[in-house]
Amino acid sequence: MNKTYNINLGGLVYHIDDNAYELLDKYLNNLRAHFKKEEGGEEIVHDMEFRISELFSERLNERNQVITLNDVEEIIARMGKPEEFSDDTTQD
Repeated sequence: MNKTYNINLGGLVYHIDDNAYELLDKYLNNLRAHFKKEEGGEEIVHDMEFRISELFSERLNERNQVITLNDVEEIIARMGKPEEFSDDTTQD
């Protein structure tokens, strides 16, 4: 049995288990740190939080009402980690 938290992400409230919360919090903090010095960085992180919220909503239904560690891991894999983001935005 895991503890659950209520969080507000992208303007919606979610129930998230303890382990998933810790991973999500770490991920969001890493995103904030990565985009901190970039122009429009706060807006980028806000947009990413909103997208994560949309992906959370897709996973919830009558049988599954709590975001789990597996859900967060899959969403992070889909969104990408900050260290995977390229600083080079030029294209050939």
